[in-house]
Amino acid sequence: MNPFAALVVLWRLIVALRRERPDIVHFLALKPILVGGLAALFVPKVATVFHLTGLGYLAAGKTRKAALVRNLFLRLLALYLKRRKSWLIVENPDDLATAGRFGVPTGNRASVLGGAGIDPLHFIALAPKEHTMPRAAFVGRMVWSKGVDVLIEAMDELAKRGVDLEVDLFGAPDIGNPRAIHTATLRQWNQRPGVKLHGATSDVRRVWRVADIAVFPSRGGEGLPRSLLEAAACARALIVTDVPGCRHFVRHGIEGLVVPPEDSAALAGAIEKLALDPELRRRMGRAARQRVLDGYTERHVRQAITEIYATLLAV
Repeated sequence: MNPFAALVVLWRLIVALRRERPDIVHFLALKPILVGGLAALFVPKVATVFHLTGLGYLAAGKTRKAALVRNLFLRLLALYLKRRKSWLIVENPDDLATAGRFGVPTGNRASVLGGAGIDPLHFIALAPKEHTMPRAAFVGRMVWSKGVDVLIEAMDELAKRGVDLEVDLFGAPDIGNPRAIHTATLRQWNQRPGVKLHGATSDVRRVWRVADIAVFPSRGGEGLPRSLLEAAACARALIVTDVPGCRHFVRHGIEGLVVPPEDSAALAGAIEKLALDPELRRRMGRAARQRVLDGYTERHVRQAITEIYATLLAV
């Protein structure tokens, strides 16, 4: 959020674009869109793709500051997309609708693309676990918007009910993010029965070789979480909250269970249901894998983006 650092990046990007003269520039995520869109205004002939991977803090934040920044960002995005050779990509229909309310063009130069895509040959379907104690896992950044604290409360509730379950937390705090979870809080959670914090992982497949249930209790601001696609490709049943991105991928009762955000009791109930029913976990895991194969692979994403590029180059 440092404006002086952003100005330095803006100037360097303008210089780079004028030197390289690309046909297309693809800006991915909030800050690159904000700064890159400004830079592209100084290179009039370049085609631009603005790829919104979720609104993050702008959507999940409830403060007046978050509302102000959201308004400013989306108004600027609307300005950027007035260029004839421009395109908007979002990862769920709700983000497209939100952008439209701020004047962002959402007609024939906008696409909904299901995340970054998964390689199904790398993230293969893993055999269901047959051990007596099922395991749940969360994979994601350790920020409050991901709802990890709600998951901890749900685990406390399950312990009171006598449900024998463990949860693994994979991820690290997002340094510089104002909503990062403090390391002292993470250490406290790690001391609770049934909770194990592992930090970041270099190979997510190892997580799903051990864990049976993928839990993603987000408060919102998601595009389409990659961790959901990875778990689904590995044939793991999913538990998500009813927020944009998550609810568009997971259909309640098919690939997994959908619960209200910030509702630890409902989350505990969903985890308990899957923990006690291995056949339901297997059925939902198979459906989750098929969901990925039907439209969320790298091949699907490459084809969609190639078509967008071809359309822009033909303008």
